[in-house]
Amino acid sequence: MAEEACGSTGPDSIVPASEDNTNRTYSEFAEKWLPFHARKKRLSPNTYDNYVNNLATHILPYFGKRIMSTIKSEDIDNFLDYLSQKPCQGSRCYHKRPEEIPTLSSSSVKKCYNILTSGFLVAKKWRYITEIPETTAPSEKWKKRRAWDSSRVFSVLSAITDDKLLHLAVHIAFVCSLRAGETAGIDARTIDFHDRSLWITQEVQRVSDKALEVLPKNEIIRIFPKLKSDSKTSMILKGPKTAGSHRKQYLTTPLLMEIKERLKEIENNKAFFGSEYQDYGLLICLADGRPIDPKNFDQWFKDWQKANQIVEQIEFQGLRKSGQMHKVRLSQNNYQLVAENSGQSPEVLMSNYNEALDSEKRTLSLLVETNFYPQEKVSQPPNESDSILQALKNNPEMSKQILQVLLNNAIGAK
Repeated sequence: MAEEACGSTGPDSIVPASEDNTNRTYSEFAEKWLPFHARKKRLSPNTYDNYVNNLATHILPYFGKRIMSTIKSEDIDNFLDYLSQKPCQGSRCYHKRPEEIPTLSSSSVKKCYNILTSGFLVAKKWRYITEIPETTAPSEKWKKRRAWDSSRVFSVLSAITDDKLLHLAVHIAFVCSLRAGETAGIDARTIDFHDRSLWITQEVQRVSDKALEVLPKNEIIRIFPKLKSDSKTSMILKGPKTAGSHRKQYLTTPLLMEIKERLKEIENNKAFFGSEYQDYGLLICLADGRPIDPKNFDQWFKDWQKANQIVEQIEFQGLRKSGQMHKVRLSQNNYQLVAENSGQSPEVLMSNYNEALDSEKRTLSLLVETNFYPQEKVSQPPNESDSILQALKNNPEMSKQILQVLLNNAIGAK
């Protein structure tokens, strides 16, 4: 299997550095290079699994048997062209005719390119190739993640009445701008009701056992027991995504009250399950204390939106974006503050979260309508609104200030 080949790290698989490898295949190179690269670059288990999957699904079937020293620039360009026309697999293909199945996304093609070319420098050092092919990275079109304004989030929270755990997950993900893994990994022991805060110090992930074999375990806090002994994946508790992701979050009063209720429920569950309760200190967990796969949050949230016929549905991760965009506006575009609060860089925040919401566009259109078109003159004396409009026309600075207030009110209305 390609996955087993790429994960092999035994001494028999290591080729002596002094040996001439120019007659070896790309598959032989990938077998040695990937574990080496993953440890050197400190790849996360999820990223390592992404490398393995893309190699096994796209790269090795195309280049695996090729002598690596014969791979030239034209071959890579042909590979990119092949990928751009390759039908995708998975849920996007369900219940569709062959002609309706979409091709791989530009981001998938770009990932394959990055994985393929990131090994060439090492390949030259290890004498698999004599020169590095000159290539150009393919263009990538980003699909923006959908987000809601604060009024939509509040209305959805008010409507989630039959699932306390989902309500808490949605509430805390928006207010604290959390990733799904961070939401699943909240340590209840870090909650300080006096300080009205909690710490984000860990996250839950599901990763392959092969990744756990290959990668260093210094960032892994815990490997949870498997429900099925023959499963090839494990749930883990690991440190945060980046150093900046280790952060303190301050909580709103309604959220604090909901957390208190949740802690009472956990104590009741401990009493009910007794010695069978698996206490990992998680705030959001199953009834017996076991962790929740972060992917389940997205599925539960999608199912709830579908059942309640929500228009313009978003992913669970979209709650993080919604919270970030709301805070950007509340802070009057203080990107540094909002970025630090959520464990992001200001550059990432500005590039991925700097967009207008539909409610803001609607408000702006109304402002244009009242400001651009001439007002009809009537015989009656000007009323108070006419005076205000005239004052706005005569004072552009005042118009800007009022525009900002109206935009803030449009996104902050509950």
